[in-house]
Amino acid sequence: MRARLLWVALLGVVGCGAPTMHAGGATADGAEETTVPAWVPPLTVAQRLLLAPGRDAVPVPAHRTFPNLAGFRHTRDRQLEDPRDAMQVTKMVAEVVDRSPHVYSLTNAGPEVANLVAQYGPPGDALPDAWASSVREPGGTVRLVHEAVSDDAKEHYDAGIKLLHEGHAPEAYASFDAAAKEAPGVPAPRLERARALEAEGKSTEAEAEYRALIRLDPTLATTHERLAALLFARGDLAGARRSIAHALAYHPPGATARALAEHLSRDAPPRIEPFTIFLDVDVMGAVRVASGRSSAARMYAGCRAVMRYEPELRGLLFDQPANEPYILSSAEEMLCLESAIGAFVADRVAAREEGREPPEDAQAMGLLSMAHTEGLLGYVMFEILGQHRPEHARTAPLAVHRATVAYVRKHILGEDPDKPDELYMALR
Repeated sequence: MRARLLWVALLGVVGCGAPTMHAGGATADGAEETTVPAWVPPLTVAQRLLLAPGRDAVPVPAHRTFPNLAGFRHTRDRQLEDPRDAMQVTKMVAEVVDRSPHVYSLTNAGPEVANLVAQYGPPGDALPDAWASSVREPGGTVRLVHEAVSDDAKEHYDAGIKLLHEGHAPEAYASFDAAAKEAPGVPAPRLERARALEAEGKSTEAEAEYRALIRLDPTLATTHERLAALLFARGDLAGARRSIAHALAYHPPGATARALAEHLSRDAPPRIEPFTIFLDVDVMGAVRVASGRSSAARMYAGCRAVMRYEPELRGLLFDQPANEPYILSSAEEMLCLESAIGAFVADRVAAREEGREPPEDAQAMGLLSMAHTEGLLGYVMFEILGQHRPEHARTAPLAVHRATVAYVRKHILGEDPDKPDELYMALR
């Protein structure tokens, strides 16, 4: 009942025809000026073609929207118990697009036109910041802090790096030890102190150092990654898998951690590729959306567009002011994935009712199974948001981190496979 009431409220919002609240001035043709962030790359030729203005009038022009990278919103996981729940989300999104005062133009296009940077922000750092430490607040919120580091600590650290590079491990250890004493709350000197112990062949002492550093700051992926490598070299494959799962959950794009995970993987299921889409607004103010040809891909793209360009609706869904800047949200991604799943389920139900062969879509079927058996939060955090903004994985609540670790263990390392469920197998 609550979902139905919310749906009615949302349709009331988008059907009112009122202009969207925004910042920026109007241009001569009625569209809106938007300041494009410096990190947004220029449009490619193919993307410019997608933005060629149409001939139809645009009653209420949309304005270009980019995420405020200073904000992020986590959400809880949930399992999709009944496929019909996803169909309700699909229907809501379709009616919002149909009744919105904005004009949405959905077309087919390959992944080469996707403007992922404009949607999620510039690529995250290749390595996590070992000079930042995490602080967990009483309510569970995690934030990263940079403590003041003295010049002496920096000099000792830099000297240690040089000595270690030259093969002088004992002297490097002494320099890192001095830096750690000058900056006891900063992970970087202790992380390198452990590496110096490994270079000396003192793996037991290095392991103890890594584990002590994890107790100091469990969110630094590099510590888990190096502990995993140490355990792997020792032959402790189970311990290495546990550590590498945490490393990837705290920093999903880590290349070294991914390479080690490949060595540790045992019959992991095929990965489900994320949808790659294009979203932007043309000079007339029409929302241009491009995606793959499947109904699931098109619905996901439409949902992402609605979340981006209908702030009043977004405010109702996520209990936030309508004029709050657009930020990245795991709740938005999960809702849009459910809308894609619902489109796939609806297609198969309609095909059976009409006596046709149900359409095949391995991507949508995989998401459907995952949504039911384990939830989508781990997939969203690892495969989507964590790839683009990995710092949010490091500051995630414990429940979000656990979901991401569970995803990595199953889908990257091939551990603990779930049994198929009869309700969802019936959709095959």
